[in-house]
Amino acid sequence: MPLKLVILLTVFTTSFSGTLLQRGAYFYTHQVLGFAQAQNLWLALLVGVTYIAGATLSHPLSARRGERRTLLAVLLALVSVHLLIASVPSAALLVVALAAIAFLQGSMWPIFESYMSAGETPRDLGRVLSRYNISWALSVPLSLALAGLLIASGSPRLLFVTAAALFGVVALACRTFPPKPVHLEAAHAERPNAVLLDSFRGLLRASRLAMLLSYALMYVLAPLMPEIMKGVGLDTERAASAASLLDVSRLGCFIALFVWSGWHGRKLPILLAIAALPVGFALVLLGPGIASVIVGEVLFGAAAGFLYTAALYYAQVVQNASVDAGGAHEALIGLGYALGPSAGLIGTALAQGAGPGSAAYMQGMSIATLPLVVVCSCAALWQLLRGPLSRGIV
Repeated sequence: MPLKLVILLTVFTTSFSGTLLQRGAYFYTHQVLGFAQAQNLWLALLVGVTYIAGATLSHPLSARRGERRTLLAVLLALVSVHLLIASVPSAALLVVALAAIAFLQGSMWPIFESYMSAGETPRDLGRVLSRYNISWALSVPLSLALAGLLIASGSPRLLFVTAAALFGVVALACRTFPPKPVHLEAAHAERPNAVLLDSFRGLLRASRLAMLLSYALMYVLAPLMPEIMKGVGLDTERAASAASLLDVSRLGCFIALFVWSGWHGRKLPILLAIAALPVGFALVLLGPGIASVIVGEVLFGAAAGFLYTAALYYAQVVQNASVDAGGAHEALIGLGYALGPSAGLIGTALAQGAGPGSAAYMQGMSIATLPLVVVCSCAALWQLLRGPLSRGIV
């Protein structure tokens, strides 16, 4: 079987197993352990901080031990941690275990990204990364749906056992990877010239800042989704599936970008995504009913999907598919994981315990997230329009 196909299959399985806890955990803690929304936000903040640490250390770890050895060690550690939680599913151990899982996943994804991107020319890289993004994104709504079923069943520990088994399968598949990714030669004829690379660096900075905002807002929403969905009348099983609409929309964007590569080097798609993010976010968080929540999820998911793809594409082109490129990409995602819950905690405090849908809740969350939206959006626009990039917007 070709290596890139094996990578796609392992990425799908890894994302499926990782999502069971990374996103499903907030439904588990709310439904089974009785966590309030503030406790879920503190948990999400901890996950974000440890994810940053893992992503930052991914490059030095793989440079010292080799990419395949590092990846296998991380996957085996993930199997062990999930089995430990299944054996002793206490609240305290779950919090520690989720922090460990976030660290391990943060160190794992840059290596997958490097293997997938290595050896590809800039012309082919967009379609290759679209396949990669479709593979991991396709698993997310399926995983969330299964998480809801497992948590609502009489045996919620199956959530952890299932994840452990899947990570074990991935570890076996990754043994077939070469010890190191084979990169495109720096002097290759299709490597961008200095002028184009400088242009791509500006687009990279803009898309990364906007992607940071997308993940921050996404992880304001993720810990609150159980409460949001409950507020519009959905039970746990249906709520987990409804919450996955954001991910379905993001997947749709990835598929569209596989078909259309005309966005490469263009500023207008980034600009539109920057504008769409806060609108979609506000509809999900503050919308009065299920219809507004669904529309918001679709809009937000499409914008987030484009920004993720753009940030990863420009990073891999500029840094020639190094683990370091993926490490910086994932570290920013981790920073979003941390900034989002921090804003959510401030909003919850300002709301003084009021639940989703109340005027106090809307006001508190709006005050807490508005500075984040303004700062990240303005910084991204500055990078998008400054210097030589200011000539034209299309």
